[in-house]
Amino acid sequence: MAMNKRIVSLISPLMLGAAFVAWAWLTFSGFLTGFDQWGLELFRDTNGVPVGAGITQSLVVMVTHLGDTITLLVLSLLAIGWLMLRKYRREAVTGAVSIAGLFLLNPVLKNMFARARPDIFEHVVHASTNSFPSGHALRAAGIYFLIYFLLVNRLPVKVARAMFWVFAAAAISTGISRVYLGVHWPTDIIASWLVAATWVIYWREKLTSPGSDTKKG
Repeated sequence: MAMNKRIVSLISPLMLGAAFVAWAWLTFSGFLTGFDQWGLELFRDTNGVPVGAGITQSLVVMVTHLGDTITLLVLSLLAIGWLMLRKYRREAVTGAVSIAGLFLLNPVLKNMFARARPDIFEHVVHASTNSFPSGHALRAAGIYFLIYFLLVNRLPVKVARAMFWVFAAAAISTGISRVYLGVHWPTDIIASWLVAATWVIYWREKLTSPGSDTKKG
């Protein structure tokens, strides 16, 4: 059984990584151009204005900040600091390495693919770097779940369960917000989620490895 789990933990990131490569090929081959166009138009009226009243746009801008570097850096430092205070130094270091690696991975991928931002609609917020993959979506999906797996075995079950759903909602809504704001193609977001999933699954076993602590019911 242990060997089977080990095999799955090795194969799963490889499969997700392959899915990302395939998705990138489909994206840059032009096969998904219609999907990208449809996704952006989904959030615009016939005049190209984002759907919803002014308050909707304000709320979406607030949501997109869930994927800001500063937001996730603060949350990461709080989680790692809490582990250090609880004497889980090895876990804290592992978490710090996995999170720092994801922060570094994002600009590498952006520069590698060098995709231009959508230009068919006016952007609601400023965005200047390359488009593929989305940094906000990648950071949100990746770092929220790295933090989750880092803490899941060190929190009461009910708290961990609630954290999972809150983080999932934050990751998904952040990705969608980037398309609504007109600064990313839908394919950028899905690519980001595939990269994040690959990274998180690779680190999951290392982050959840049992220590001297046990889950509280």
